[in-house]
Amino acid sequence: MLEFAIDASSTLIDLTLFENGKVIFQMYSKPEKTHSQLLVNTVDFMLKATGFELDDIDTVYCVAGPGRHTSIRVVISTLKGLFFKREEINCFRVNGLDLTASLVSRKTKFRVVGEFFSKMAYFSDYEFDESGNLKRLTKPRKGSESEIFSGEVDVYRCNDVNLYPKTPHIHKIKDFAEKVSLFSLNPIY
Repeated sequence: MLEFAIDASSTLIDLTLFENGKVIFQMYSKPEKTHSQLLVNTVDFMLKATGFELDDIDTVYCVAGPGRHTSIRVVISTLKGLFFKREEINCFRVNGLDLTASLVSRKTKFRVVGEFFSKMAYFSDYEFDESGNLKRLTKPRKGSESEIFSGEVDVYRCNDVNLYPKTPHIHKIKDFAEKVSLFSLNPIY
């Protein structure tokens, strides 16, 4: 069983290919060109490097927001084009705030914020329970910088390169992911 996870909601492209739950290919980079110029070639490189074909992929996880709307739409459109001929493929829409939160190792409440656009950004609060499971404390919402950075809570940014690669950790938030049909996959925000 092959699973493909991709996050290109920021300036980075981050993708992972899993075989039976184990990472067999992982790559992330900050490309000089736009995502639309590189994405198909990057997927093609991944498949050649692993010896698999698109038809071998059973499941797709796509970070669909929040983030750069154009980048997200390019990724979603590319996935729809790549898997167009597939009648059945498992597809999951992933929130980038949740994925980033899964990489934070804190015992206390913390906040994750996406990129700022027009002085506003999406954010959500999280904590880990006693068993180490991630809990989203607040629904993602849009706020100003003063609102997001107010209070005594540590804030982590989705575009922090120190938190990459993210997609190898996609299974940590599988319960947060929304199962959708590939052709109803749309940006979250």
